[in-house]
Amino acid sequence: MDMQVLRERAGLSRAEVAFRLAISETSVRNWEAGRTEPTMTPKKYLAALHLFQCTPEELANASEKSVNQRHKRKPGRPRRFPDNQVTQVTDSPVCS
Repeated sequence: MDMQVLRERAGLSRAEVAFRLAISETSVRNWEAGRTEPTMTPKKYLAALHLFQCTPEELANASEKSVNQRHKRKPGRPRRFPDNQVTQVTDSPVCS
């Protein structure tokens, strides 16, 4: 079970989770996409457990699964210059 499944199981939208935990909707989206892990104060952590109606183990496993799924996805846009290639700048003029 990942973060999105946990949220949907509780019957909540991303906006509802964000509002009830007093965080941004972007943070919730990033949790679900595996871009970031939830970092919360103890008070927010307890609120999240109550909100998602889950155990601490389920929340930890969902967070870990979301992050692991992120690493299995296709990489983003390729870099403009690969790390192993160095472009050389010459002092010669472009036009003669």
